[in-house]
Amino acid sequence: MFPPELERDAFRADNGEFGWTREQIPQVVNILRSQELAILGGELWWVKEGSKVWHLIPQRDGQQAVYTWAGDRLPGESWPDFVERGAVDALAHVEQWPTKLELPLDLEGRILCNLAWVSHGEFDQLARKYAKHLPPHA
Repeated sequence: MFPPELERDAFRADNGEFGWTREQIPQVVNILRSQELAILGGELWWVKEGSKVWHLIPQRDGQQAVYTWAGDRLPGESWPDFVERGAVDALAHVEQWPTKLELPLDLEGRILCNLAWVSHGEFDQLARKYAKHLPPHA
């Protein structure tokens, strides 16, 4: 799905998920958008240099933070509109988080973005599966 150089340069978690830099995300989002794949949400990871695992993101105040977002398909929303909204949301979140004021001044490693995406068929299949587990209406 992705060009070989984009896959090669991405971080790969043990489960196979990708982590991309802020600079790579526009290309990733455009590829997903062009294939009509909806971005359901994402999270930011901190990866230390040479590490094979990701971590919560250290904050300047000494805490650790999780940066995540998710978007649901709106009632009556067309698939193309959902794909576009997910792409726009992903780009906005990656651009705004984290701010330089939130991170330690001497933070080593990289902040990477992981995205969750789905095809129209996969989304419909998940929706049907989920609907089976909903309680009947009273």
